[in-house]
Amino acid sequence: MSIVTSPTLDGHLLQVLITPEGQANPYPYYALMREEARVYRTSFGPYCVNGYAESQAVLRDPRLGRGVGIEDAGMDIFGNTSSRRSEFFDVGQHNMLMADPPDHTRLRRLVSRSFTTRQVERLRPAIHELVDSLLDDLAQRGDVEFMSEFALPLPMAVIGELVGVPAEDRAGLQPKVRAAARGIEPVLTEDEIDAAIAAIAELGAYFEAFLAERRREPRDDLMSALAGASENDDRLTDDEILSTAILLFSAGFETTTNLLGNGLLALLTHPSQLADWRAHPEIASTAVEELLRFDSPVQFNLRAALEPADLAGEPLERGDRIVVLQGAANRDPDEFDRPEELDLRRSPNTPLSFGWGIHHCIGAALARLEGEIAFNALLERFESIELSGEEPQWRPGFTLRGLQSFPLRVAAH
Repeated sequence: MSIVTSPTLDGHLLQVLITPEGQANPYPYYALMREEARVYRTSFGPYCVNGYAESQAVLRDPRLGRGVGIEDAGMDIFGNTSSRRSEFFDVGQHNMLMADPPDHTRLRRLVSRSFTTRQVERLRPAIHELVDSLLDDLAQRGDVEFMSEFALPLPMAVIGELVGVPAEDRAGLQPKVRAAARGIEPVLTEDEIDAAIAAIAELGAYFEAFLAERRREPRDDLMSALAGASENDDRLTDDEILSTAILLFSAGFETTTNLLGNGLLALLTHPSQLADWRAHPEIASTAVEELLRFDSPVQFNLRAALEPADLAGEPLERGDRIVVLQGAANRDPDEFDRPEELDLRRSPNTPLSFGWGIHHCIGAALARLEGEIAFNALLERFESIELSGEEPQWRPGFTLRGLQSFPLRVAAH
């Protein structure tokens, strides 16, 4: 098959990358793209894949990786370079999200020791307790802002507990995390890049002091385990510890916050599915998987050829870049029957929302656990959950898809 170029496809991609309308609802554009070509090359450089099989193949191909260091890390999706953007990604090279093997292998192995099933499972009672406490507050008020009053504080408290960040420090770190997270968006202004770099510096200073404290007084948390890992034969540098701690704390609530918000909005717009879950809480695991597929908290991944490779039968040169639209892949009718419908009992169901291959999200099990506990508790506690009049507002951006505001009216049984 020959890889096409098309101004029409470029136009659809640009809609979801840079327009508020496309970011608020990218799915019609994905469908139009898929109808024309599942793999194509943009006029501004990168290849783009939107089909499930094609996206999965790219994400699992060891010849295709992050590529930081192969090309200018400051290059945006259009090929424009910025020294400030390079500065932002220079920091990111010290964690497993941006690293390629062999550094990625070493970093992930050491972090995995601290992110075991046992570590996740031991949080189950704390998650139940946190959920119940937050729902008590919502029940008292009735009119609530779901994102700031539930969807954000729950996963931030959970990952804070796992990493070891003190409860009194978490809320103050949240705006810095959000500003830093903007740095991974494919299209940014210089001001946004500056804000992301400043936020990374502030987070770095906080976690540097936190690391020093944990070295003096280790505890049963992930930061202490990372600090201990630096003293083994296969040790982490201080830059790697700090970058990894910031990544785990940030990713641990940014994406799960989006799962809770996107997922509840999907349920409210599909009342028969919500009623089914309310009547059958035992479907929680398949239901959460379907919410992840239906409106993925992460829409986009970027890969680069680490060596000569191929895509859909065509050769790639070292440094060629590929945009992977995993949000589009999750709606591919070749993989999912009736993909535009929400079906909480869908089986089999293996969305690409957590990525694939060596970069598969290390916190996937924790996010699923939080989702199952939170949605079951919400549906059990509240007889009525409805929009309170104002439309939910989407956050600007494309990579991380989530709501800025979600006003609701809830009523307990």
